[in-house]
Order: sequence, then C-alpha cells, then structure tokens
Amino acid sequence: MIELISPVMFAEVSLQTAEQKGFLQDEEYRAAMDGNMTYCWYDLVKEGYDRTIPQPVSFSWKEEGEGDITGYYFLLIAENEDMDSPWVYITKDLSHDVYNLKAGTRYYWCVQRNGKRSAVFSFDTLSELPRCIRIDGISNIRDMGGYKVAGGKIRQGLVYRGGELELHMHLTPDGAEEIRRLGIRTELDMRGEARGLVDHTTLEPLGVKRAFIPSWPYKDVFDKQEQNALHAFFKVFTSAKNYPIYFHCWGGADRTGTFAFLLGAFLGMSMEDLITEFEFTSLSIWGIRTRNHQNFQEFLHLFQELPGSNPQEKAVVYMKKHARMTDKQLDTIYNLLVEPDAD
Repeated sequence: MIELISPVMFAEVSLQTAEQKGFLQDEEYRAAMDGNMTYCWYDLVKEGYDRTIPQPVSFSWKEEGEGDITGYYFLLIAENEDMDSPWVYITKDLSHDVYNLKAGTRYYWCVQRNGKRSAVFSFDTLSELPRCIRIDGISNIRDMGGYKVAGGKIRQGLVYRGGELELHMHLTPDGAEEIRRLGIRTELDMRGEARGLVDHTTLEPLGVKRAFIPSWPYKDVFDKQEQNALHAFFKVFTSAKNYPIYFHCWGGADRTGTFAFLLGAFLGMSMEDLITEFEFTSLSIWGIRTRNHQNFQEFLHLFQELPGSNPQEKAVVYMKKHARMTDKQLDTIYNLLVEPDAD
C-alpha cells in the first residue's frame, strides 16, 4: 500500500524562495537602488549565483513492505481530480522535487507502482508572482501570466521570458525535458549578435520553431527604424498556433525586459507590477536592473509621454503608432492572453 506524506491534503504551498519574497516585499529598498551602475546590455558579465530558480514542491510517500518493492514509482500531478493528462515523474526514490507548477492553482497528485495506486491528495499553490521557471542550464526565466488586469487576469503557461539557450548558457538534458513539459512551440529570438553564429538553435531538435527578430532595448523601441522589427515581434503573438512562446535575448534582462514591459502594459498590468517584473532580473546572474538606471528612465519617460491615463492606454497608442499593429491584431493578442473573470 502506497501512503502519501507530503504535501498533505489541502496544503498551501509557496513556489517562491525566502530571498525572492524578501526582494519583492522590500519596495523601499528597490525604489532606492543605485541607478549609476555600469553594464552593457550587449556585453553582459555573469555575477554571482542564480536566485531566480523557484522553490520546488517536495513530494514524499511511503510503502509498506508487501513482497517485492523493487521497480519505479510514477508520481502523477494534474489540475483535475480525475488525473487526466498529468505531468509524470519516474523515480526509484520515495520523494521527488517538482518545479514549474502554476501559481494560485489547485493540484491533485498520487503515486503508483506495479499496478497499485495511492489515494489522490490535493494542494493549492499560493498566488505569488512572478511565477519563476526552472530550466536547467538557463537563468532568469519566468511566466508573464498570473497578473490581475481589469476584468480578468493574464493566462499562465502561454508566454515565457528569459535568457538564451546557447553561446553564453547551455541547456542541459533536464532543462530540455522541462521545455517539453511546458509545451513550448515558438522560440522568439531577439539576439542580433546570434546572426551567423546560431544557424540551428538548441530547441530545434525539440520541435520548437524559431522566429529570429533582432531587436534593441529601451529608448530605441521608439526609433522609426525599429518599426519593422517591432511589428514582426508582436505579430508572433497574434497566432494561437505559436503558443506557448518563449522570447529571449542574451540575459532576459534588457531587450527582453523592455518588450515584456510593453506587452505587459498592453495586457493591463499595473505600473507597480511592470517595474517589479523588470527589477526581478536583479536576482539573476546578469547584474542589477533598477528603475533608476538611465537606460530605463529614458525609456519610461518616452512611454509616459504617450497619450493615455494609464499604462494600458499608453501601450495601445504605442502598439498602433510604433509597432504598426491593427485593432484586429491587438484584440486577437488580448483575447488569447487574458482570461476574463467568471461571471
């Protein structure tokens, strides 16, 4: 008989580490961060260790000795009590750590071996954002979903932002398995420096198609010469068949941070959440990012000058004027990515 131990029935589980919680809660510290640091977004240097890795959910169970207890355990985790379409983990141990569960979600789990299955337990993950993602070998990855917007929330599991998967970092076999679990279909590669160096991407053997759109960060997204790239970038989000999408530059910090700000603002994220999302990169290996840095301040000044009474209204103006997106295209993106509140 297989007996489940942890998470216990009806447990509430955090997916954030203590260090991540502390960084997010100390708004006064983040608002006062020194903006005079020096770094080049096109020539990053690794600093320290990666603190963007989420807290795993630790599963454990036991089995009383009933004859042969050799063989593998199958840990099944699903979002429904019927255990349809579960994530499956195979282990010889009586415990297993699982990463990348959704925030604010009820899960069901059980364990089976040799034709025997345990009872089904449920637990809830806390609604703590951002939802960090662990892809072994890569730094600074998170889901853009989960944030509340007017009339709903951004769907989780559709848009991921992060760092590159080759050249300066390297995806491991374990990382590739997580890419498969997340079901990523499109890699939106923003690295102009990868031209001529990356003909066949790391994700190509996994069946992930590449959209190669070299882009620039910060105030350059207001440059008329960038309009073709801007349009091509956001057009990727208009097709349902492209999702889930993983967009990245080198470190997932500057180009990725700028475009994540624009997309998040368009979807209805608050200015507080937009800035927090940008600054969270400070926990990665690619140095501090702060609202006080000149690069971000120049970008934010131009964004704030756009017509509109809130970030979303300004972002709509930006999308139409600078990215040349149509109302139909914008409606499509919004409807794909925003889950309306239940009536």
